[in-house]
Amino acid sequence: MAKASALSQRLPLEEKKALGIVLTGNFLEYFDLMLFSHLAFVVAPYFMPKTDPLVTKLLTILTFSSSFVIRPFAALFWGYIGDNFGRVVVLSYTTLIMAVTCFLIPNIPPYAEIGIYSTILIIGCRALQGFSSAGEAKGAEIFVAEIVPQFPKIFLASALVPITCDLGGLFATLLGSLCLSFSTEGWKVCFYIGAAIAFCSSISRKKLRETKDFLNYCRDKKQAKPTPVQRFFERRNFLALVGLNMICPTAFYFSYSFGSDLLKDTVGLSVNLILLNNSLLLLIEIVFLFMCARLAYRFDPFDILKVRTYLSFLLMPLTFLMLYIHTNHLTVFLTQLVVLLSTASFDPATPIVIRSFGIQTRFSRYSKAWACAKALMYLSTGYLTFYFHRWFGIWGILGLLMFFSTIFCISLYMFVPYDKMSEAYIRLKNKKGEKWTIPEDLAGSYKAVKQELSYLPSQLKKWVEK
Repeated sequence: MAKASALSQRLPLEEKKALGIVLTGNFLEYFDLMLFSHLAFVVAPYFMPKTDPLVTKLLTILTFSSSFVIRPFAALFWGYIGDNFGRVVVLSYTTLIMAVTCFLIPNIPPYAEIGIYSTILIIGCRALQGFSSAGEAKGAEIFVAEIVPQFPKIFLASALVPITCDLGGLFATLLGSLCLSFSTEGWKVCFYIGAAIAFCSSISRKKLRETKDFLNYCRDKKQAKPTPVQRFFERRNFLALVGLNMICPTAFYFSYSFGSDLLKDTVGLSVNLILLNNSLLLLIEIVFLFMCARLAYRFDPFDILKVRTYLSFLLMPLTFLMLYIHTNHLTVFLTQLVVLLSTASFDPATPIVIRSFGIQTRFSRYSKAWACAKALMYLSTGYLTFYFHRWFGIWGILGLLMFFSTIFCISLYMFVPYDKMSEAYIRLKNKKGEKWTIPEDLAGSYKAVKQELSYLPSQLKKWVEK
């Protein structure tokens, strides 16, 4: 209990308030974003043509994916704003955009009234939500990683970001289930509630102060330049970060969209039971992320991710075999759960990943890698899943998940954390027959990193000082 409360004891009051405001806003932002994702099988038909089932299905996938397709453009925009004007500006205005879209969605007339314009408007609103969340999601992670400098407490603080995202999704499903139990159009009430709370969050975020890392960078930009070795690895780390982000969209789509369709069409569950099923998945994922963050107090976060990926190679085929033998609520739920937990995110290594990029381009590089991978995968995943399932059955979907899990595993080995860059650089040079030691321009930063992490637990300290 004492360890669990150490985070709040070490952080000054002002930083605790800032952390609370960011995490609360992150929860509300994802509550709004996930409303449509979890209610898509109810809301999407309201805006879609009902003449051709195939056209309806493809348009529904496009609506689901549209919020992610725009993210590379949003990442360029918000990355520039975040690196040049600050993290707080991004966090404030992204929430305001989300509030506006949540108010607009329930006021769009149905397809029966205005035809294809209804479909275009809902896709436009989803695209705006994706534009907003591209800045919000990465902005919150970077803000938390910079405002909580202590290791290993930063692993728990950073894990609170995806946990609040999942909590937002959890409350979205619970509220959706409650509202739909009263009326078939009860989903509209959910969006009005989401708009109201997002607007309040936008106001509260304007009171935040910028992180010390960003303010120090603004004061002396010359000293904030990355070291030569850091520049050497940044391109490699960028590609690895793209790979780390590729599995999550496929897993998310399978678990919450394709899985919901299975429960509805094959198992025959009602809408409310499907939403409760998804709520339970989110609750378990929240507990799992918290456990991973606590394990990072004692073990290398990258090793935790590798073990989790190895287990997925064993457990995913097993659950898909059970699903193939007998498709019922239990086998669908177990398959959804294994896919989610195997590919939840790259937490608890997120703060290490973020700090491995230089402060002057941290926001843009981190958000661009995430947005490019998510846009590509969310656009293609829905269609890939649809056609692979049509051609190969559930084994086609398993093949997709295993393929992207392999990319995730390779990317873990490709990524070089900041505190290992000097060692990795020397090792690469020695392979070429050159004898290298730590360069003089890196000696100071290398010693500073070791001093900063000197109070780590012995297991983690050995990992840093290898």
